[in-house]
Amino acid sequence: MEIDNITALEPKKEKDYSDVADIQIPESEKLAKTGNLQGALEMLLVLEKQTRSGVDLASNTRVLIHILSLTYAAKDWKLVNEYVVLLSKKHGLLKQAITKLVQHVMTYLDSAPTKEIKLELINTLRTVTDGKIFVEVERARLTRILAKIKEDEGLINEAADILQELQVETFGSMERREKTDFILEQMRLCLAKKDFTRVQLISKKISTKYFEAEDNQ
Repeated sequence: MEIDNITALEPKKEKDYSDVADIQIPESEKLAKTGNLQGALEMLLVLEKQTRSGVDLASNTRVLIHILSLTYAAKDWKLVNEYVVLLSKKHGLLKQAITKLVQHVMTYLDSAPTKEIKLELINTLRTVTDGKIFVEVERARLTRILAKIKEDEGLINEAADILQELQVETFGSMERREKTDFILEQMRLCLAKKDFTRVQLISKKISTKYFEAEDNQ
């Protein structure tokens, strides 16, 4: 399901908090810069609840991203993980807000100072996206990153098994080109694992007509 379609299914806005957000977000930024990160986060959590209760998607998304941006700016990776979990569990959180939250935090992965921190963040994101159809594409991309890390460690079997977790051919929100590329990657790892039976099974998920199209040459 595309984000535009998700938006169409979301409840209608009950109250506009954009003016409040315009004031409190910069205020929280100042607090954080003076060393009072906890005070900044507490202020934003109150605003997050207000925007969520008022079904103000735009303002709620701004607040969620700013909360995570403050934890990231503080280079407190434990806090980043904690707030990803905390915010994603908020009652009544709009689907598009969760999607934007996940997409935003995924941009932090390349900045992780160690492989262990990167893996922890990947696992946190995979946990909060588990079972949520509207972030199935993001979860698939995270899973592919995780599989690549395992492959680079020489853990081919584990990498192949991780990638087999997802049946991307059923994902309605993933573009066909990415879906095909993902399935080809599943096949490649199964070949590396010498699981030829599974390679044959997976290959049936791709139509040969896809490769005959000029755009896919």
